[in-house]
Amino acid sequence: MTLESKKNWQLPENISIEELEKYKSLSPKIASLLHSRGIAAEDSERFLKPTLDQVPDFTHLYNADKAAKQIVEAVKAGRKIYIHGDFDADGICATSILWEFIYREMPKAIGKEVDVMPYIPDRATEGYGLSEPSVEAMIDGGAKLIITVDCGVRDKKLIQEIQKKHGVEFIVTDHHQPPDDLAKKLDYTVVHQMYPDHHYPELQICGSVVALLLIQAIRAELALPYEFNEDTPGLDLAGMATVTDMMPLTGVNRVLVKAALDQIKKGKRVGLVQLCEIAKVDPKAIEAYHFGFVLGPRINASGRIGSAIEAVKLLVTENPVIARKNSASLNSLNYQRQQLTEEIMQAARLRIDTELKDDKLIFLDGENWPEGIIGLVAGKIQEAYGRPTVVVTVKDEEIKGSARSLKGFNITNAIEEFNELLERYGGHEQAAGFSVKVGKLEEFRQALVNYANEKIDPTALTSELKIDMIIDTEDMNVDTVNELAQLEPFGYGNRKPVVMLQGVVVFEKFVMGRGGNHLRLKLKGDGIGFGTAVMFDCAEDIEKIEVDDLLDIAGTLGINEWNGNVDVQFLVKEWRKP
Repeated sequence: MTLESKKNWQLPENISIEELEKYKSLSPKIASLLHSRGIAAEDSERFLKPTLDQVPDFTHLYNADKAAKQIVEAVKAGRKIYIHGDFDADGICATSILWEFIYREMPKAIGKEVDVMPYIPDRATEGYGLSEPSVEAMIDGGAKLIITVDCGVRDKKLIQEIQKKHGVEFIVTDHHQPPDDLAKKLDYTVVHQMYPDHHYPELQICGSVVALLLIQAIRAELALPYEFNEDTPGLDLAGMATVTDMMPLTGVNRVLVKAALDQIKKGKRVGLVQLCEIAKVDPKAIEAYHFGFVLGPRINASGRIGSAIEAVKLLVTENPVIARKNSASLNSLNYQRQQLTEEIMQAARLRIDTELKDDKLIFLDGENWPEGIIGLVAGKIQEAYGRPTVVVTVKDEEIKGSARSLKGFNITNAIEEFNELLERYGGHEQAAGFSVKVGKLEEFRQALVNYANEKIDPTALTSELKIDMIIDTEDMNVDTVNELAQLEPFGYGNRKPVVMLQGVVVFEKFVMGRGGNHLRLKLKGDGIGFGTAVMFDCAEDIEKIEVDDLLDIAGTLGINEWNGNVDVQFLVKEWRKP
C-alpha cells in the first residue's frame, strides 16, 4: 500500500486582515480555521464553547408534547408498551434511552411500575424498520402502544393496516427523510424534526436525539425538570449515535457530542465502561473518534451478524458481570465482522478494477453476502473510489441493498426515482437501504447507473484533499496541538484539521513495525527545527521515499506519549513530490 497522493490538493485561502480582526482575541490559526469552515466571528464563541443551553428544547419539535401525553396516558392506564428500534447503533441507542426512562424513571414519578419492552427486529428475517413480522411479534407479546425510534416514517400503509386490524396505538419517532405526503390523512402521531411546515431548528439530528427530546416532553408532562444538564441520562448514548450515524458535528450535534464525552468520562454507565475496557479505550481520554471507529462498530456488530437486543442489554444493564459478558460477546462479533468485510472487499476491488471502471456509480452484487456487512463495504468502496456505491446481496428470492454517496448526489432521491422496482427503501442524502422486487435487479441496476451517469457532473468525481493550514516543522509543538484542540470534537462536518508541511527535506528515514511496513521520517523545514512524521501501512513508500527527498506532506498533528515522554508527531495521510 502507498500513501502517495493521487488527489488535487486544495490549499487554504488567506484570510484578510479586516476579516481576521473580527475574531478579536482568537489566534490567527483558529480564526483562519473557523472562517474557512463558515463559522462567522459572531458565532465563534458558541462554537468553541458549546453548552447544553444551546440545544432547542422539545417545544420546538412538533408533536413531541402530543406524543408525551399519549405515553403518560398509556402508562397510567397500565397498557403494555413496546419500543421498536432499528438494528444499527442509532436505533440501539435510541431504544435504550427511551426504555431506560420509561422503565426506570417514570415509575418514580407516577408511583407504579411500567410494562414496557424493547424490540429490535432481526436483520435477516424481519428486515429494516417496521415490518409485518416485527409488528405481529409485538402484538403477540401484548402490545397496546408501539413507539418507534429511528424508523417508521415511511411505513404509513403498514401502520394504518395494523391499527385497523388490531386497534393498536402507534407513535412514530424518526429522523430519516420523510415522504412528501407524510402529513396527509395521518391518524397516528409522528415526531420528526422535518415534519412538514413544522421544522425543528436543527434538521440533521439522529433518531437518538429525537428520542431524547421526546423524554424532555414526557418529563414536562409529568411536571418534572426537563432542561438538559451534564448528568441528564442518555446524553452519552445520543452523542455516540450522533457520530455513528454520520450527523455533522456542528450546532446541536456538536453540543451533544461534547456533553456525551464529558458524561462518559465520569464512568457512570456500566456497559460503556466495560466496552471501553475490552476495546482498550481509556474512558477519561475518550474522543469522538472512539465513537465512530472503536465503540460504535462494536455496538453495530450485534445488529450486523448477531442479535441487536444484546447490545441494548449491554447499554441498559446496571450489573457489571452482565456488562462484562456482553462486552466480550460484542468484541468477538466485531472481529468476525472485520474478517467478513475484508473478504467481500477483496472480491469487490477485483470487479471494480476490471469491469466497472467507467460508470459514475459503482453497483455491485453478490450471492449470500451477509446483509449486515454490505453497508460497511459500500462505505469503504465509496471512500476509496470517490464514487457513489451500491452493494446488493441476493439470498434465495430476497434482494437487499445498501448505498453510500458523495456530497451533491442525493442517493435516496436517486433510488426513489425507480421505486416501482423496489419493495421498500429509505435513508439520507448520503446513505440509503432498500429491497428490490424479485426479477427486477438487473432493470434496477441499469436504471440507477444510467441515471447517475447522466446526473453526476464529472468534476464531482475528482478527488480533492482540502488542506486547512500550512505549517513549518517549527510549528510542530504542543502549543499548536492545544490550539487546534479547541475545535474538538472532530468528526463528520467538523473534521480534524488537515495540515501541510510544504517542501520539507527527508533528513532521516526509519522502517518500523514487525512486518516492516511503517515509516518514521525526520524532516527539516525552512527554520532550524526538525519534525517527526509517521506513516502507517505504506510498504510501497519505503522504496519510493529516500533521504534528501523534497516532499509535501499532508496529515494531522497529535501527541505521542511513550515511557513518560511527550512528543508531537505528524500522522501522514498523503504525500507528494513537489
